[in-house]
Amino acid sequence: MSNIKKAVELTNIFVSLPRAKYLLSFMILIGLVFGVFTSLILEKTSVESIFQGALQGLFLLSIPAILTSMIIKLIIRRIHFKRILAASLLGQIIYALAYFAYFLLINTPSQNKEVIIFFAASIAFATWFVIARFVFILKWRAFLFAVIQIILYGFFLISGSIISISGEPILIIGKFIIASVVFLGFVYTFFLIINAPMKRNFGLNTLDVVSLFLAHWFYESKSIEEEFERVGEEVETIISAFLFKKKESTIAFVIPYVHYGPFGSLGGSNFSHLLAEKLKEKYKIVSFIFHGTVTHDLNPVASHELVKIVSSFDYGFKNANFAKSSVGFSRGFCMECFAECLMFNNSAFVGISRAPQTTEDVNFGLGLAIIGAGEKYVPMVSIIDQHNAETGDITSFEPGSAIGFNYLDAVMDSLSKKQEKNNLQIGISQKYPKIPKLGLAGIKVAVFSTEPKYVLVLIDSNGIKPEVREKIISEIKELEKQKKMNFEIGIYTTDTHSTNVVRGVLNPIEEEINILETIKEAVREAIDDVQPASFASFKNRFKINVLGAKQSIEIISTVNATIAVAKIAAPLIIIGSIISILWIISKI
Repeated sequence: MSNIKKAVELTNIFVSLPRAKYLLSFMILIGLVFGVFTSLILEKTSVESIFQGALQGLFLLSIPAILTSMIIKLIIRRIHFKRILAASLLGQIIYALAYFAYFLLINTPSQNKEVIIFFAASIAFATWFVIARFVFILKWRAFLFAVIQIILYGFFLISGSIISISGEPILIIGKFIIASVVFLGFVYTFFLIINAPMKRNFGLNTLDVVSLFLAHWFYESKSIEEEFERVGEEVETIISAFLFKKKESTIAFVIPYVHYGPFGSLGGSNFSHLLAEKLKEKYKIVSFIFHGTVTHDLNPVASHELVKIVSSFDYGFKNANFAKSSVGFSRGFCMECFAECLMFNNSAFVGISRAPQTTEDVNFGLGLAIIGAGEKYVPMVSIIDQHNAETGDITSFEPGSAIGFNYLDAVMDSLSKKQEKNNLQIGISQKYPKIPKLGLAGIKVAVFSTEPKYVLVLIDSNGIKPEVREKIISEIKELEKQKKMNFEIGIYTTDTHSTNVVRGVLNPIEEEINILETIKEAVREAIDDVQPASFASFKNRFKINVLGAKQSIEIISTVNATIAVAKIAAPLIIIGSIISILWIISKI
C-alpha cells in the first residue's frame, strides 16, 4: 500500500486559512518588521530612522499587497477575500525575502543585486498566475491578476527611496514583466512535462484535472464528475436490506455494496445521507445506511448514480413479504478478527471488525467469498464492515490475505453458534448534532430484543479512532447499570467521504462531550422505543458505473509517476529559468 500512501499524502498540503483580519495583520506586520530590520542593517539606529524604516517597509510591501487584494476582490466578487489575502501574503513574503537579500548583499555590485529582485518578481508573478488559474479557477484573467500585482509592486519600488533600481521607470517595469514572462514560460514547460503520464494513460490534461479538483474543493463544483465518467466502468454489485415494520413506522437497514467516496460531494461520497433521505421521501421509512465490504474500486463516478441504487431498492421493497420473526445474537472470533451476528429467521446481518486494530475497507471479492461461505448455513447473509478502528494505516484487506481468512473464520464461528432466540422487537433513535467530522446522516441507534440486548450505534463519519470507540462503549455500559440491563454493543461508521473536504483523507470522528452525551441520549430513547416488529429481507444485484479496480490502480500509479517526474524536472526548470532571466536582464 506504499503507492497509495504516497499519493494521498498530497492532500496534506490543504490547510484551513486564518481569518481575513489575521491575514491583514500579517501583511502589515511583515512590512513593519522588514522596515525595522532594514534600518538596523543600514546602521540607522535612531528612533526616528527606525520609524522611517518601518514606514518605508509598509510602503514597499504592505500597501501593494493590500491594494492587490482589494483590486482583485472588486474585479471578481465571488472569490473569498481571505483566499485573495492568502495569495497576496504569499507574494508579499517572496518580495520581502528578495528585498532582504538585496540589503544583505550591500557590498555587491548594484546590477547583481537587482537581478535578485527581478527573479523574485518573476516567482511572485508565476505564483499569482498559478493560484488564479487553479485555485480561483480563472483562465485568461489569471494573467491579468499576475500583472496587476507586479505593476503595483514595481510602482511602489520605484517611488520609494529605500531601494534604488537603475534605469527609467518604464524600463524597470518592462524588466519586471519580461522576467515574469520568461519564468512563466518555464513553469508551463514544467506543466507540459508532468502532464505526460496522465495524458498517455487516460487522455486527460493534468492541469484541467487539478483545476476541476480544486473547483470542487473550494466551490463545490461537480464538473470533475464528467472526467470520472470518462474513465469509469460499469460493474455489477449487490444491495441487501433488512426491513422492520412496527405499528406506526418502518425501519430499513440498507447495505448497498458501493463505496462512499471519493471525497466531498463527488460520486457516492454523500450516499449514506442522500440514500436515507430518498427512501424517507418515497416510503416514509427510517433508513440506516451501512458500509459494505467494498473499497475505493467501487466509488460511483457521479452523484446521479444514486438513482440506480434507489431503483434496485424499489424492486426489493415492493416485493418484500413481512412476517413474524425471532431475533438472536452471537459473536464469533478468529485471532484479532470478530463478527457480530444478528439472526432474523433465515437472514443474518453480520458486522465484522478488528478493533482496536486497524479496521479498513474489505475487498468486494473477499466480501462475496465470505457471504458465499456463510450462505451455505443461512439462506441470506450480509457482511457489514463496521469500520470502527481508524489507526492512520491506509490499507485494505484483499483476497488471499491472512486477515481475510481470519474474517472468514470469525463469520463462520458466529453463524455456527447456537443463539437464544426472542420475539423480534426493535427501538430506534436519530440524532443530528452539529459535530466536526460528522456527516449529514448524523447518529442513529437501534436496540434489539436479543439476550443480552444488542445496542447498535451507527455514526455517519469517516471512521472512528479505537479510543473513541472504547469511550462510547464505556459510556453505554454506564447506562446499562442505570437501566439494570445487559448490553452487547456494536459501533459502526458509514466511512462517508463527504467529510474529506479540508485536509487529508483521514477524518475520523473525535471524542468530545457532545457526541458522548448525544449517543447516550439516543440509546435511552431507543430503549424506550422498543416495540414488536415484523421482518422482511431481500438482496438484489444491480449495475452501476464506478471508478473500477483497474482505474483506481492506474490513477495511483499515474499520480506517483507524475510526482517522480516532477522531482527531476522542477530543479532543472528553476536552474534554467535563473540562467535565462540573468542573461536577458543583462542584455536590456
